Amino acid sequence: MTELNTNVQVENLSDIKRKLQIVVPSSEVEAEFDRAYKDLGKRAKVKGFRPGKIPRSVLEMYYKKQVQEEVSENLVRRSLGEALRDVSLEAVGFNWPEPLPPVISGEDFRYQVEVEVPPEFTAENYQGLTLEDPGAEVTDEQVEARLDEIRQSNAMLSPIKEPRGAQEGDFVVLDYQAHFAGEALTEGRAENIYLEVGAGKFNVDFERQLIGLQPETETRFAVDLPGDFFNPLLAGKVIEFQVKLHEIKEKAVPDLDDAFAQSLGGNFQTAADLHQAVREDIINTRERERQGRLEEQALDQLIAAHPFELPPSLIRQEQESLVREQIQFMQSHGLQLEGLDPEKMVERLKPKAERRVRARLILDKIAAQENAVLSQEEFEEGLAKIAKRSGRPAPEVRKFYEENNLMEGLNRQLRDEKVMQLILDAATLTPWTGSPDQETT
Repeated sequence: MTELNTNVQVENLSDIKRKLQIVVPSSEVEAEFDRAYKDLGKRAKVKGFRPGKIPRSVLEMYYKKQVQEEVSENLVRRSLGEALRDVSLEAVGFNWPEPLPPVISGEDFRYQVEVEVPPEFTAENYQGLTLEDPGAEVTDEQVEARLDEIRQSNAMLSPIKEPRGAQEGDFVVLDYQAHFAGEALTEGRAENIYLEVGAGKFNVDFERQLIGLQPETETRFAVDLPGDFFNPLLAGKVIEFQVKLHEIKEKAVPDLDDAFAQSLGGNFQTAADLHQAVREDIINTRERERQGRLEEQALDQLIAAHPFELPPSLIRQEQESLVREQIQFMQSHGLQLEGLDPEKMVERLKPKAERRVRARLILDKIAAQENAVLSQEEFEEGLAKIAKRSGRPAPEVRKFYEENNLMEGLNRQLRDEKVMQLILDAATLTPWTGSPDQETT
């Protein structure tokens, strides 16, 4: 299909908004009407006429309004794309006229549309940033602590031998029902769950209330849950829990010897093999944490230095993406979605979405200014690293990304990592001044 001979005028409404006045000449309008009626004539059924032999005047009697709407939609769809190319605009959002203006055979077709565009700016001062380096050193104490975690996670659970209340380190089997403002919450109910008392994996205050509780007894207590609680439906609320404890089990922790190392599988033959593998794993983890901390500092500084206006459409898209991530997380952990208000989640996630969008636009601009294009070799190296971290073969990882239409996103992620490394390579690193705990966050 040939391009339309469209006339376009652009009005700047703001840094991120443009109004397009678009005129499609009457000759193009008439040609679109001809195509519409010709196509309609092939499939329409009108009594007394064979398909394909129905006069246009008859079709107009029956289908004029339908054809006008179809032509209007087709002209807008075709002309808008061409208009954006003609004036070199990248639209990230549209504010359509409702309804579309009528289209009349023999007359020019005129309409206007507001579009959101990425902000125009130059990325500045991204080279020579001063960043605090948290380091990636690994101590013997950290290695021993990780080995103890492995022993603890491989401990056998057995019922307690003598009657007693729950203690820190015990595993308990319990039911709970959450209440808010006196009402039982369907999304805050669980039965026969295992919980390690004192581990803080559920909630420290909740677990503290279990200490001393005997098997087959019930209790009720209130907990002020933090805003980052894993279940967003309960986060930030004072929740009353009705708890019934069924059973208490204690752990039998294995000794750190060759037999234990061999029982873990892999290539471990001795406790020394396990010790070395743990050290290497911690080193890799610390290096990733160090990289993440440096990147966060760099983004903080870049975001503060580039206060341009953000297109609302991009923010909304990112908010919805974050909500989908949270819902998928909840579903994967078996959490109830009943009572979930997605719109409230969208609003709560707006600051995080704004940060992500701003960071993405800045990295895009730096990539363009530095001509940072990801080579095929760099892409393959990045894919191999992802496969190694996940413990899966690279072809399997590639297949996953291809089957789920994620290759474009993966390419962008690896391109962003390349740009970020360019920024970090040009930065000045100074000693870390935060607390030791912050170094590994």
